[in-house]
Amino acid sequence: MASKIDELKEKIAWKKAGIRTPKGESKKEGTDDIMWENPSDTAKPTFVMCQPFFVDNKVANNVWIKKLSGEEAKIDKEKFMAEWYNLLHILATDAIVYLLPAQPGLQDQTYVNCFAYLPHVEEPTIILSNFTADGRAGEENVADYLLTKMGYKCVKPPGKFEGDAELKFLRDDIYFGGYGVRTDKQTYDWIEKNYGGNIIRVNSQDEYLYHLDCLLFVLDRENVIACTEILKPSEIKAIEKVATIHSVTRSDAMECVCNSIKLDDMIVNSSDLEFLQKRDPDYNKEYKKNEHLEKICAKLGYEITYTAMTEAGKSGAALSCFVGTLKYLR
Repeated sequence: MASKIDELKEKIAWKKAGIRTPKGESKKEGTDDIMWENPSDTAKPTFVMCQPFFVDNKVANNVWIKKLSGEEAKIDKEKFMAEWYNLLHILATDAIVYLLPAQPGLQDQTYVNCFAYLPHVEEPTIILSNFTADGRAGEENVADYLLTKMGYKCVKPPGKFEGDAELKFLRDDIYFGGYGVRTDKQTYDWIEKNYGGNIIRVNSQDEYLYHLDCLLFVLDRENVIACTEILKPSEIKAIEKVATIHSVTRSDAMECVCNSIKLDDMIVNSSDLEFLQKRDPDYNKEYKKNEHLEKICAKLGYEITYTAMTEAGKSGAALSCFVGTLKYLR
């Protein structure tokens, strides 16, 4: 049996890892086994993903898809799957990844923005999506089934809401919430009324950058990357009260600089720069985006890993769209 000193050391380790002390007693009296309540209690980043078995863009539910035509709109599903597996491999090296069962008829299910986890709430709570976009309703039901089995309380809001892509956790009970194109501002009133928290609203009205994860990326408890070029002055001031902003341009945002994923001290971002030649029209934009991200990460001591996600762009999606987060490391 662990000594009192060992128990204290363990509690300190949990606190440093940013996780709650597991509830309940040992599984069996006289053992040191721990009853973990749910995946969010673990000490690793924890994500939910979904294999792209049924990915398609037949339902043109965003401006990116509508711009494409003919062969350029056709998704190479073999390449798509390979790019998805590359991302899974990167994340699984230092995170826990759960997989949603892919369902036929849900063309965008691999873009897991069907829920958002509220880490500040004592009872493990998930807010399910109430989709605005055509063809996406039903994804939240699959997430509801899985996450309920995993020990979470899942609740669907009365207003429109598009999950992890719109609600970003900073620290304590502070969040950033995107609204405008896909999510109702009143949804955040409903969350605060029922579950507490302090949600800083950001109006995502750009038709190309229609989710908050296109405009803002939380690096850690004190730092965010944000596209200040299209944020309102009042929104910038509200963000600056709780975090330091590292500004990027709209051009950077269009190249998905904010659509990143954090793994402890590493940032994962999508880039196909190694496959481009200098004469390609997208080369300079991609090069500058990477350069700006690398300067920010170097300043704050983060490493960067790039992986190509070219086929996702044919659905109007980017790298951050592929994960729902159950465990934040701040």
